[in-house]
Amino acid sequence: MKYNRKILVSILLNFLFIFFHNLGYAEELNSELETKEIDSFTLLKDFIVSDLFLISSFDQNSLKNLSGFASYDKEKFSFDALDKLPQPKPTSEMKCLAEAIYFEARGETIEGQYAVGEVIINRVLSNEFPSSVCGVISEGANRLNACQFSYNCDGKLETINEKKIYGRILKLSKILLEPSARFLTGGATFYHSKFVSPSWSKKFLKTNEIGNHVFYKLP
Repeated sequence: MKYNRKILVSILLNFLFIFFHNLGYAEELNSELETKEIDSFTLLKDFIVSDLFLISSFDQNSLKNLSGFASYDKEKFSFDALDKLPQPKPTSEMKCLAEAIYFEARGETIEGQYAVGEVIINRVLSNEFPSSVCGVISEGANRLNACQFSYNCDGKLETINEKKIYGRILKLSKILLEPSARFLTGGATFYHSKFVSPSWSKKFLKTNEIGNHVFYKLP
């Protein structure tokens, strides 16, 4: 009888050991999965930024031959990659930047949208323009023929209707507002549509052509 009791106690102790060991492993595994889930979003964003650094090392002719980041690496820099990023909590600066990109370049490729946003950030970093994104975008909007971005003075009521596109642009704006590569436009602080030829463009240095826009910087 004593022998059987010892066997039962031994079995029970082994069972308890296995149970608590597996419980601890499960908690550790769950923690690892949560960490991996968080890291995956950071990894996707880092992929986007790292691709921009890689592309920026190409000369302009090589860059023009690329049909776009989406064609270059669909996994790293594409609308699909943006869709996998979490939706950011918009700040006032992020909203201003996203609004400008939306109305100026929502029909562009992802690098075309990024390039327009890059010009706005370049202006913020320049002493020649207001020091905030919202300030740059609204500059001259209240003066006749003085607005810097056409959607601010085209006389149309601007409404954001494509919510999915705007959501992506918000994510792109968050990336632009963080320390990241800004070399697509070669430091440009001006741009215009390829369908027009403004007189001021002759006074500035052309830096690149991306999508439907031509980019310039001060000489």
